[in-house]
Amino acid sequence: MIRLSLISISSLLFLLFVVHSSLGQLAGTSLTDRFQELKSRANAHENYVAQLLAKPEIRRTDFSLPEPIPRKKDLIVTPPEPEISYIPIPDNLEESNHSREEISFTPFDIPESTKSNPEKEDLDKAYAKLYEPDVPTRLNGYYFGPVIGVVIPQDGSIRTSSGSRRDPYDADSGYLLGLQVGKDFGAIRVEAEYSYHSFDGASNKSSSLSASIHNLFSRIILEKELGESLDLRFGLGMGMAIVGLDGLNDYSGTGFAYDFVFGAGYRLGENWSIQADYRYFLTAANDNYDHIKSHLFILSANFDI
Repeated sequence: MIRLSLISISSLLFLLFVVHSSLGQLAGTSLTDRFQELKSRANAHENYVAQLLAKPEIRRTDFSLPEPIPRKKDLIVTPPEPEISYIPIPDNLEESNHSREEISFTPFDIPESTKSNPEKEDLDKAYAKLYEPDVPTRLNGYYFGPVIGVVIPQDGSIRTSSGSRRDPYDADSGYLLGLQVGKDFGAIRVEAEYSYHSFDGASNKSSSLSASIHNLFSRIILEKELGESLDLRFGLGMGMAIVGLDGLNDYSGTGFAYDFVFGAGYRLGENWSIQADYRYFLTAANDNYDHIKSHLFILSANFDI
């Protein structure tokens, strides 16, 4: 409709223009000639208008807005699924007559970096240490402790002043008290000990005899571990013995003495242990008495410093 209206208005304006121009140009011509001229121009204009109407219709402009483009954060990206590689299973599996090994297959290859994890190993060790039984550890260093025991002396004899005659005596069991200090080097111990031996006896079946021996010893002990808390020990001690024999006459003397040690030790705590030992004790002979020999059964305790 708008297109036809525009064409009509343009046609009217064109006719007015043609009439006006024709009147101006054909002012000196006859009326018939003027009419013919106007008619020819009107026909030309109609042909022009018909050509315009024959052209295809002009498409209307689309002013609609395009659809909005989604933002990146609204986009849902689905990661690609990893390809799972399977370990091929052999066709024939040989079975042993004695044992059948279990074969485990993993659906994917385990990276080398995940096979050994130091942090996981440390955590496993910490849990194992937490639940394992408490075992007292051995502390290498200095220690001290008391010593007690039973003395079983062998029979001996007392020499007369001239030394030509011996007076034998029968010995009874006695006791031992002492104190020791030492240092533990791991498999070797070095000790210094003071001990007091006392026992009684009878001389010539009629007179009593009382013996007292003061010992100052140094000792070396070798130890062999038999378990987490048990040790086997053996060693040798040497030192000085001050002997006193009291009876009808008093006899005394100072001489060399030594002992052999065999026993075991057991650790009860972090800083103390007990030992049970057997010792064979022997003193040197003197002008007043023969060798004094004893079997000693010792119980001692060591406290770490």
